[in-house]
Amino acid sequence: MDRPTHPSERPIYKKRPKDNFWKGLIAGFLFPFVGYAVLLLIYDQLDNLGVISDLGMSPDFRERTLALISICLIIIPANYFRKNYMNNAIRGLVLPMVIFVILWLYFYGPGLF
Repeated sequence: MDRPTHPSERPIYKKRPKDNFWKGLIAGFLFPFVGYAVLLLIYDQLDNLGVISDLGMSPDFRERTLALISICLIIIPANYFRKNYMNNAIRGLVLPMVIFVILWLYFYGPGLF
């Protein structure tokens, strides 16, 4: 014999965020730009305090490294989209990531290879 369940005993289902290609595209451009700006501010503050020095490094080391780290910040929204099964948003992240990697290789690749 089944007993009726009280409404408070029913499982609560979490509503998934809307899966959209444009969300991924915007996040793919926004995270690296904002991340680069924040990292540049932090690096400049540390340089002004005398904690970090550019002596003995290549001339474009700072901007090359910060650009690469900011490209890697795409991992943050990618992980969020993956956990919420937002496959179209992940597809939207791929386009800016590929554009940024190609630009990074175009500007900094010849000095490395």
